[in-house]
Amino acid sequence: MNAYTHTIIAIVSMLVAYFAGMYWSRKDLIDNVVEAFIIKLENEGFIRTAIDNNGDKELIPVSTVVADALKEKSNE
Repeated sequence: MNAYTHTIIAIVSMLVAYFAGMYWSRKDLIDNVVEAFIIKLENEGFIRTAIDNNGDKELIPVSTVVADALKEKSNE
Protein backbone atom coordinates (compact mmCIF):
# COMPACT_ATOMS: atom_id res chain seq x y z
CA MET A 1 0.00 0.00 0.00
CA ASN A 2 1.49 3.30 -1.02
CA ALA A 3 1.16 6.62 0.79
CA TYR A 4 -1.69 7.90 -1.40
CA THR A 5 -3.87 4.85 -0.83
CA HIS A 6 -3.22 4.95 2.89
CA THR A 7 -4.07 8.66 3.03
CA ILE A 8 -7.31 8.20 1.10
CA ILE A 9 -8.41 5.31 3.32
CA ALA A 10 -7.57 7.28 6.48
CA ILE A 11 -9.42 10.41 5.35
CA VAL A 12 -12.49 8.48 4.21
CA SER A 13 -12.56 6.58 7.52
CA MET A 14 -12.33 9.82 9.51
CA LEU A 15 -15.10 11.43 7.45
CA VAL A 16 -17.39 8.43 7.92
CA ALA A 17 -16.77 8.44 11.67
CA TYR A 18 -17.32 12.22 11.86
CA PHE A 19 -20.62 12.19 9.98
CA ALA A 20 -21.86 9.12 11.84
CA GLY A 21 -21.14 10.87 15.14
CA MET A 22 -22.87 14.03 13.98
CA TYR A 23 -25.94 12.03 12.92
CA TRP A 24 -26.29 10.14 16.21
CA SER A 25 -25.55 13.14 18.41
CA ARG A 26 -28.12 15.24 16.56
CA LYS A 27 -30.73 12.50 16.97
CA ASP A 28 -30.05 12.29 20.72
CA LEU A 29 -30.13 16.07 21.01
CA ILE A 30 -33.49 16.33 19.26
CA ASP A 31 -34.94 13.54 21.43
CA ASN A 32 -33.77 15.30 24.60
CA VAL A 33 -35.14 18.68 23.52
CA VAL A 34 -38.55 17.27 22.56
CA GLU A 35 -38.79 15.29 25.80
CA ALA A 36 -37.90 18.32 27.91
CA PHE A 37 -40.41 20.47 25.99
CA ILE A 38 -43.24 17.97 26.53
CA ILE A 39 -42.42 17.67 30.24
CA LYS A 40 -42.40 21.48 30.60
CA LEU A 41 -45.76 21.84 28.81
CA GLU A 42 -47.24 19.09 30.96
CA ASN A 43 -45.93 20.58 34.22
CA GLU A 44 -47.32 24.01 33.34
CA GLY A 45 -50.76 22.56 32.52
CA PHE A 46 -50.84 23.25 28.78
CA ILE A 47 -51.16 19.58 27.76
CA ARG A 48 -52.18 16.32 29.36
CA THR A 49 -50.43 13.03 28.75
CA ALA A 50 -50.87 9.41 29.73
CA ILE A 51 -48.50 6.47 29.65
CA ASP A 52 -49.50 3.91 27.01
CA ASN A 53 -48.90 0.14 27.01
CA ASN A 54 -45.36 0.55 25.64
CA GLY A 55 -44.38 3.00 28.38
CA ASP A 56 -44.38 5.98 26.00
CA LYS A 57 -46.16 9.25 26.69
CA GLU A 58 -49.34 9.77 24.70
CA LEU A 59 -51.20 13.06 24.34
CA ILE A 60 -54.78 13.07 25.61
CA PRO A 61 -57.23 14.70 23.14
CA VAL A 62 -58.85 17.97 24.20
CA SER A 63 -62.31 16.45 23.72
CA THR A 64 -61.55 13.88 26.44
CA VAL A 65 -60.31 16.57 28.82
CA VAL A 66 -63.43 18.69 28.22
CA ALA A 67 -65.74 15.69 28.65
CA ASP A 68 -64.08 14.79 31.96
CA ALA A 69 -64.38 18.38 33.18
CA LEU A 70 -68.09 18.47 32.27
CA LYS A 71 -68.71 15.19 34.11
CA GLU A 72 -66.96 16.52 37.22
CA LYS A 73 -68.97 19.75 37.00
CA SER A 74 -72.29 17.90 36.71
CA ASN A 75 -71.46 15.66 39.71
CA GLU A 76 -71.02 18.68 42.01
